[in-house]
Amino acid sequence: MADALVSVLVKEVVRILGSVANQEFTLLRGLEDDISSLKDDFEQIQAVLRDAEEKRVKNNAVEAWLKRLRSASLEAENVLDEISTESLLQSLHKQRVQYRVKAFFSSNHNKYMTRVRIAHKVKDIRSKLDVINSERLKLDLTPSAPTSHVDDTEVVGQMPDRETSSVIHDTSVIMGRNEEMDMVIGDICNKDIGKHENGEVRVYGIWGMGGLGKTTLAQLVYNHEMVNQYFGLKCWVYVSENFQVKEIMRKIIELIDNCVCTVTQLEMLQESLRDKLRGKKFLIVLDDVWVEENEKAKWEELSKTLSCGAGESIVVMTTRSQTTTRMMAKVPDLQHKLGCLSKEDAWLLFTKLAFAKGREGGDISELEPIGREIVEKCKGLPLAVKTLGSLMWSKSSTNYWRYVKDNNLRELEEIHVVPAILKLSYYNLLPHLKRCFAYCCLFPKGYPMTKGELTMLWVANGFIPAKGGNDLYMLGEEIFNCLVWRSFFIVKANSKDDEYVMHDLMHDMARHVMGDDCLVIEPGKEVTIPNGVLHLSSSCPDYHFSPQELGKLTSLRSVFMFGERYKCNISQIFNHVQLRVLYLRGVDMNTLPESVFKLKHLRYLNLLHSSIKVLCESIIYLQNLQMLLLKNCRRLEKLPRGLRYMRNLQRLDITGCYSLVHLPRGIKELSSLRTLSVFPLNKSLNKSVAKIGELGSLNLLCVNNNCLHMMKRFSRD
Repeated sequence: MADALVSVLVKEVVRILGSVANQEFTLLRGLEDDISSLKDDFEQIQAVLRDAEEKRVKNNAVEAWLKRLRSASLEAENVLDEISTESLLQSLHKQRVQYRVKAFFSSNHNKYMTRVRIAHKVKDIRSKLDVINSERLKLDLTPSAPTSHVDDTEVVGQMPDRETSSVIHDTSVIMGRNEEMDMVIGDICNKDIGKHENGEVRVYGIWGMGGLGKTTLAQLVYNHEMVNQYFGLKCWVYVSENFQVKEIMRKIIELIDNCVCTVTQLEMLQESLRDKLRGKKFLIVLDDVWVEENEKAKWEELSKTLSCGAGESIVVMTTRSQTTTRMMAKVPDLQHKLGCLSKEDAWLLFTKLAFAKGREGGDISELEPIGREIVEKCKGLPLAVKTLGSLMWSKSSTNYWRYVKDNNLRELEEIHVVPAILKLSYYNLLPHLKRCFAYCCLFPKGYPMTKGELTMLWVANGFIPAKGGNDLYMLGEEIFNCLVWRSFFIVKANSKDDEYVMHDLMHDMARHVMGDDCLVIEPGKEVTIPNGVLHLSSSCPDYHFSPQELGKLTSLRSVFMFGERYKCNISQIFNHVQLRVLYLRGVDMNTLPESVFKLKHLRYLNLLHSSIKVLCESIIYLQNLQMLLLKNCRRLEKLPRGLRYMRNLQRLDITGCYSLVHLPRGIKELSSLRTLSVFPLNKSLNKSVAKIGELGSLNLLCVNNNCLHMMKRFSRD
């Protein structure tokens, strides 16, 4: 994920360096000059990052420089987070907490030793950054215009040219779209569907993820005999990411006149186009549209010009964005989300290509069962099926067919399905959206994800840039919605809980762009651990890391473990002190080890479906912890007595914790708490038990009807 990570990392470090709180400077006495110099160095480097990103592909020295910068930026972010955390711990210490842990008084938390340790780290980072900054000059990296390199509104990455036309090259290899073609034709040839009283031109939107065949469906419609008879004028315009009103108008005029249009002024183009379209029954296809919400005025300008035709006229547009569809095709009946091919249609398409005339060798009866498994990997994505079918036509070796079957598509050097089909969508994302999307590859393929879950993970990792005083969770929901609208996530079939999944090839693409930033351990797959891994996901409950492997995992920020009754040596994890996220689904343990206090950077702890009975008291020293998720921990009997001191805790989910009969007293002091899934009522007179009246002090807490229902249920029990 280097294309998105470095620039975003540097920007975040600069932001933090410029906003170190006054109370944190007590830990930085004598380091003011070093902090100031660090900020200056990072700002100078930040100015040349755009140039570095452009040169990295062809210049290995620049690529190596960016890797060193990445490493230094991560170190700086960790140290700055440590400064903030130590400030919180010092504040906790001053409260004379009665539930102290001996480890708190070790050298790790002695304020004088802490200052020395931090000073050493800051000076070490400054030394590294001085070298990186001097190398910047040797590499002749050119500064960009002020602020342009950190503009959150910019689009990073160039879109490849993939211009389309209305010509269908081979209709024999188009499968499973006849019903949809008939439906679209029926709708666009019915002037009463989508008719606007104000005379605005009708628009039909076809949308869906890359590789589904949106352009192919539009071509089938465009060339159909019924459409030819119904419309007196037809034009096909390839739009792509650059939605330029004048250019689109010029292309339509040239297609009508069959000659070059030399007009350049907008008003003259509008008048010329109106003259050619006025009163005519036309069909205009705008293929591969990428217009954004903030470009709505552009579409309205074009729409106003196109609204001069006959009432039967229509614009058919294809796009990957649901937002674009809703903006242009305002009538729901004129919006069509294109789906994947059925298994049988995908197989028929594959056989048309893989077993076409001219192939040599190979026993087809032996290859067919292997081929079906290969097609299954494509999950109904037509372009992937076509790519693999065309490749396998020239491969007669049964061993090679098995090789393709047994490997992920992103691992096959001969097949560039993932980059060719989907990277176009990825490159068009803002840097922070790229990080949010790529991070989702840590969930297994087909794993259901929810908006709330992903938003919490993105917040915990610091992936969501601050935007004024806006709530980060609201911004996270906007990011999630954006990725859904752009077809990065799709609704899980038969889901009742608003669950989403990633298409398998989209998942492969996320893994591809993550690169060495993530390590995914899967059953039957060889494990190779690169240096500097940031995020780890494992679906192998019995996997144990060797000391050599653990030595390569010192930079870990996320650990995900999936699998019922995970029996890993959990103590291995608690030595990775940089962790921000710990997702331990179904872990088989009665309690967390006392050493959990080492994870002082931890923001997110999820023990979903675990067999845990008690949370150890040392967890209260996780002063950065924002999300404590204990859903369906049915054996959990009690929470730490000192829970009140976890002042940054924002979400506490104890849904399904039926053995938990009360919360500890002092809940009212959790001033950051936003979500409390359940409040178990208890009639005990014990003063250590929380009473419901404490909730009245929590101004940020959102109590919904479901929560109230659960409270009554606990009361009856």
